[in-house]
Amino acid sequence: MSWDSEFAEPIDLPNNVVATTLRQVTAYISELPDAEQNSREWQNARQHILDAADQVGSIWFARIAIIQALQRDRGNVVRRNFRPRFRKRSWSPEELTLLNKLVVAGASPGTAAEALNRTEETIRIKARMIGCPFPHRNEIKRQPKANRIVLMSSSDAT
Repeated sequence: MSWDSEFAEPIDLPNNVVATTLRQVTAYISELPDAEQNSREWQNARQHILDAADQVGSIWFARIAIIQALQRDRGNVVRRNFRPRFRKRSWSPEELTLLNKLVVAGASPGTAAEALNRTEETIRIKARMIGCPFPHRNEIKRQPKANRIVLMSSSDAT
């Protein structure tokens, strides 16, 4: 066992000690109250420390487990099941009608996205779903510039 294995970067412990070896962290853990020592995070950290000391596991994993356990103690717990939630905005009949008119008029997906305050990808997908997809870029390039329509928003017209 190699309890004197050093971390690549030292770990700041709450008792104003900077731990650089597995031995120092083990001493800190042994000073914790029993209830805290038996928490899931500290048990995980102890297991990773033992694996690193036996040279079965990585010292990096031990360091990460120790930092996670310290963050739990400091109250900086990051929710593990956190996922950003995105709301889907429903399409109103007026928006669908406007999208259809824009596609028929030959507007670009970017112009339609600005007019409807949505992303280009959302505009392309919805246009395909309602049966009026935007023409492919190559088809647009083949058209003479005189036939291309540039839509102006109401703020540009003033």
